[in-house]
Amino acid sequence: MRTSYVSMWAMLGIMSFGAFGGALIHGDPWGSLHAAFPADTIRQEALRRCGQMDPGFSRFSAQDRTACYRAIGSLPDRVSSSTPGQ
Repeated sequence: MRTSYVSMWAMLGIMSFGAFGGALIHGDPWGSLHAAFPADTIRQEALRRCGQMDPGFSRFSAQDRTACYRAIGSLPDRVSSSTPGQ
């Protein structure tokens, strides 16, 4: 039982390092977080819909967010082209 407990915490540590390490390596971690969870309600709704429609969608991927905003189509052109965190 003890080895499964240790391996669980080890996996959680590796996943945390991957999530936060990737954000640190590829740019501003707070900018990435704000882009993944926008304050704008239109963008929030678009990301929610994309997550429901596509199980492979990742709100943490700038490419997926841009494709999502374009696919939803309810966003103004300026919002689609000026996505923060790219």
